[in-house]
Amino acid sequence: MLISFRFKNFRSFLDETFINMKAVTYKELPDHLIPFDNQKLIKTLAVYGPNSSGKSNLFFAFASFHSLIFWQLFPSQASSKNRFINLLQLNSMDRIIPFQSEDTKELPTEMEISFLSNNRIYEYGFSMCSQKIIKEHLTVDHHLVFSRTEKELSYGRFYEKCMRSKSGIRPQDTRLFCSILVSLDVPELTVIMKPFEKFFSSKIFYYFDILEPLQILGNTMMDGLLFKIMGNPEAIEFSLSQLRKLGVPVEDIIVDNGIPKLGFLTKSRSNGQLFVKYMDITEISSGTLKNLFMFLKIYELSQNGGILMVDSISSAFHPAVTKFIVDSFQQESNKNVQLIFSTHDISILNNQQFRRDEVAFVDMNEYGESSLYTLADIKVRSDASFSKDYLLGKYGAVPLVKDTIFCI
Repeated sequence: MLISFRFKNFRSFLDETFINMKAVTYKELPDHLIPFDNQKLIKTLAVYGPNSSGKSNLFFAFASFHSLIFWQLFPSQASSKNRFINLLQLNSMDRIIPFQSEDTKELPTEMEISFLSNNRIYEYGFSMCSQKIIKEHLTVDHHLVFSRTEKELSYGRFYEKCMRSKSGIRPQDTRLFCSILVSLDVPELTVIMKPFEKFFSSKIFYYFDILEPLQILGNTMMDGLLFKIMGNPEAIEFSLSQLRKLGVPVEDIIVDNGIPKLGFLTKSRSNGQLFVKYMDITEISSGTLKNLFMFLKIYELSQNGGILMVDSISSAFHPAVTKFIVDSFQQESNKNVQLIFSTHDISILNNQQFRRDEVAFVDMNEYGESSLYTLADIKVRSDASFSKDYLLGKYGAVPLVKDTIFCI
């Protein structure tokens, strides 16, 4: 579970920016909360804002942070890195890209995450400049494990003793020290680093519209994930059942000569009998494909817990479908899954759908700098008309439409 993510000097975000999943002490919509450590986390965060305001950069920040950690924790998987593309393997996300300005080119990029894994609270972060690590730290349950400043390294009191035999280990400019800790045969470290690894390997899922559904499907097949899915009938039936709830008459999915096909229940015009018509991926709508893969990810998340991050969730979706997906995350029975997404869909922007700490906005100023804030940050009343006030410009983060495209 994500508690918070903080970053500074990344792409269009120059100033310190927080994605904070800690709930504000509001009384509304208590089913939207997950208890942890005498506190509560929100289950969903909806991000609104005009085009080119930096919404996608918010997700790129998290994906870049995740990518850097993932490939250093699991270098053995790097051999497949150029074989296919996915969210953690896009070139634009493999590097930490700072805000582009002559005034800020020497400033470091800072990133820090706080999360729950195996009932422990982790806080981990680093600072980088020119792709070199200048600071890094890790705490577990509020106890320092290690901190570094360039090549100077220190351990917390509990871990200092167990690391005395490893005193010759020194940090490297381009290698995260957490990736060294996971490789050490030190029982006191293993017990805390295994949940750390698990979070970054299997608790974070993405869906970005910059990857077309067919490309995602092709990449999934090349990775062998599709055939893994085909061996999991529960995941398939869950996904198909969700599609049927949305009025899509799907019956099953097969792989025919290496090509996945969806079977749709269809009525014959000649005799009125029902039969299953199979269609390959080139014949299926992008919305149906997007739904299918999103529900497969949601199923895996529901089994193991984690976070789904979706850039532009309402693209290719009817508003009723977007609401259906958001509702599924917000239901009371959900205890371990979070959804963070961007959208332009104001049909769900109301106080029956979201708490004030579940609605965020990204806006950009005249200097090309993005900022993130929530309805809670700007002290909006719980009975406010969120969508109406947003369109009126009361919250900012709306496009400044100054004229018509053409005159008639």
